Amino acid sequence: MKRKPSFPLFFIGPALIYLLALILFPLAFSLVVSFYRLDLAAGAVWEFVGSANYAALLDDDTFQISLLRTGLFVVSAVSLELTAGLILALLLNREIRGKRIFRVVFLFPVMIGSLVAGFIWRLLYHSNGPPSYFAFLVGVGQIAWLGSTTIAPVSIILTDVWQWTPFMMLVLLAGLQTIPHETYEAAVVDGASRRQILRHITIPMLVPVIVVAVLIRAIDAFKIFDIIYILTSGGPGTSTYVVSLYAYLVGFKSLNVGYAAAMSYVLNFIVVGVSTIYIRTLRRKER
Repeated sequence: MKRKPSFPLFFIGPALIYLLALILFPLAFSLVVSFYRLDLAAGAVWEFVGSANYAALLDDDTFQISLLRTGLFVVSAVSLELTAGLILALLLNREIRGKRIFRVVFLFPVMIGSLVAGFIWRLLYHSNGPPSYFAFLVGVGQIAWLGSTTIAPVSIILTDVWQWTPFMMLVLLAGLQTIPHETYEAAVVDGASRRQILRHITIPMLVPVIVVAVLIRAIDAFKIFDIIYILTSGGPGTSTYVVSLYAYLVGFKSLNVGYAAAMSYVLNFIVVGVSTIYIRTLRRKER
């Protein structure tokens, strides 16, 4: 009996090594660390504390507020990105001049890194930047885009929307182009208006694509860190703290690594739980 060639394993091997070394091992190691008191400020002494780090999160007001602020950010940013992305996709799906150029231009924000986007908008939010100048022209007056506890979170949401709306647009545009033209032609023959076509044909047939796009963006939005770190570093005060930023400050500034690991895993559990509920709910509706 001839042995099967080992070529598939040869090609899959590097990917498996990468997966084990850079993904699975850090996940397992950080899970172990979350059950220890590992305070590097007091020396690298490992003290097993069980679930004490997780229990301490229940009494940590800063963590709870950061978790709530993370959820509000995800809902607000993803909703705005979905709405703006759908509008742009509908416009670019029509026969208009220069739509290929518009597609490329709209994709520029996605092509740059989040750190670069943060630096760009930090300059724009300056007191002499275009947003402040426009606010002055319309009579609003001086706006502390990054210095106000109420406006700074909105400024971060707007920055994220600017960068990731093109992603939504691209995915939704691809979904729109898979809808058969015959469906639209039949609706026009039956006398349907554009609003009726959008409501009863386009949106329902686009739902599977919307589900995937929202899920991908929501998972990524839960992990937001770099934009906030560049724009506000969590300030003013703690008004723009999210879980990932708070975990970073606890782990790398206060050097309480075990507590930061527990915090990160709670966020992971929440993301996995929300994603699972989201997918199961949609599957039930489809059935």
